[in-house]
Amino acid sequence: MNNTPNRNLITALYCRLSHEDELAGESNSISNQKDILKKYADEHGFFNTQYYIDDGYSGVDFERPDFKRMLDDVDNGKVGVIITKDLSRLGRNHLHVGLYTEEYFPKNNVRYIAINDNVDTANPNSPGTDMAAFYNIFNEFHVKETSKKIRATWRIKAQRGERVATRPAYGYMKNPDNPKQIIPNPETAPIVKRIFQMCAEGLGPTQIAKVLENDKIYTPTMYEFKRTGTRLRGLNEELPYSWSARTISDILGNVIYLGHTLNLKTENISYKDHRKRIRPKEQQVMIENTHEAIVSQETWDIVQKLRAGKRKRTKSGYKSIFAGILFCADCKSKLCFVSGNTLKKERFHFICSGYRKKGKGKCSIHTINERVLYEIVLEEIRRVTAFARERTEEFAEYINKNSETQLKKELRDKQKLLDKHRKRLIEVSTVFRKLYEDNALGRITDEQFQILSQGYVEEKKQLEADISELETVIDEIKTKSSSSQTFIELAKKYTDIKELSQEILHTFIKKIEIHEKVKDEITGIKSQNIDIYFTHVGKMS
Repeated sequence: MNNTPNRNLITALYCRLSHEDELAGESNSISNQKDILKKYADEHGFFNTQYYIDDGYSGVDFERPDFKRMLDDVDNGKVGVIITKDLSRLGRNHLHVGLYTEEYFPKNNVRYIAINDNVDTANPNSPGTDMAAFYNIFNEFHVKETSKKIRATWRIKAQRGERVATRPAYGYMKNPDNPKQIIPNPETAPIVKRIFQMCAEGLGPTQIAKVLENDKIYTPTMYEFKRTGTRLRGLNEELPYSWSARTISDILGNVIYLGHTLNLKTENISYKDHRKRIRPKEQQVMIENTHEAIVSQETWDIVQKLRAGKRKRTKSGYKSIFAGILFCADCKSKLCFVSGNTLKKERFHFICSGYRKKGKGKCSIHTINERVLYEIVLEEIRRVTAFARERTEEFAEYINKNSETQLKKELRDKQKLLDKHRKRLIEVSTVFRKLYEDNALGRITDEQFQILSQGYVEEKKQLEADISELETVIDEIKTKSSSSQTFIELAKKYTDIKELSQEILHTFIKKIEIHEKVKDEITGIKSQNIDIYFTHVGKMS
């Protein structure tokens, strides 16, 4: 390679600084790098200098704007020399740096110089050339160790209850008096409230997104861009109001709007791969009541119930407000909603999904007309809320007296089911071990083992998931007590209930169990029991 600089080609002076490098002090600052590179170029006769600067970019990530711009100029034959302060400024991934300095640059007739490391690709005998590979390994090792220290620092801060997120969630802003705290953003907090309210009224994420778009509400990324000029991932300047259902779902599931901080929810896959993945729940850190809530607990509970029991639109386009909260009193399966274009609305009804899917003999039909159920539940909510408002002390005494009995029964039923699952898990594990031994000893072939074991493997996974869920429920029951005062406050809030809405229903009703109809042998009249479980206070007789 000719060592004489070509005056017609660019001498690229590349500078890079990451957030971690900033901690090392002024020596690595962009201004310091620029001074060193310009002085070196002038003293060694390099002309037509041009700066390429990536400020705030990690050395392990080569998706840097100005680095890519420099490579484009290399590909187009515009660059003759590239100079950096040292090898670490080019990058801290030893494989990539080696690829560029040993293959890519020479292939494109580009001379590379790392001043402080004495590396010059035009001079194979330069003092640092033989050591370049080792420098690159040490540079990468530095990133790895720094990453460990930063993660450890975040973990300590998270466990102390400090926020580790760098940017407040949509709806919040940093407190001007204390940047470590967040407060509701007066411009976006009302939008968050509206999103939750629309969901509580029965709208799904896609419908909510459409409403916000029609009202010309900026998306979170567009709002941030308009406010600060920051270009967040997903920004689309051509569609500033185009909210996605995913964004709405993320907002509806974020506990930050309850006033809680969830730290360490995500992590980078590795120090080389900055993609995020969700941490297991047991590794996340929840700190309650760290800042002002935007959404009330009641609204949050309603929304989460609706989200957990997502209602599917039927072929007729109709969705029942009861879907997701109706259960068979005998087999405990959910009730399916039956409607259709050929079926009159007054004949829409629910039936036991256990009966419908598994057939007769597994359970009975447990059917109930939706309109009849609507009238019963509406009247029952009116009766119980009136009782709570008008005879507060008597209501509280009644609830506290019956709560303990209900909790004991619920605990007994759940514990019985847990014991049954645990027993079955032992049986399945024993059978699987026996199959494994038979396969290992040649009693059954590998193909036979795969066929026979597949069902047991799936059952084992399901049992383990069910057991974990039951253990959580049992722990909640053991620490649970009636919240009659909370129910009384809700009853005072809703004083004139004329009809059922999503919000009203899920504010007061936790679940409804439908019993099978029973025919009186003498009169021939059929009757049907319905158990309505109210939020906070349980079943009212």
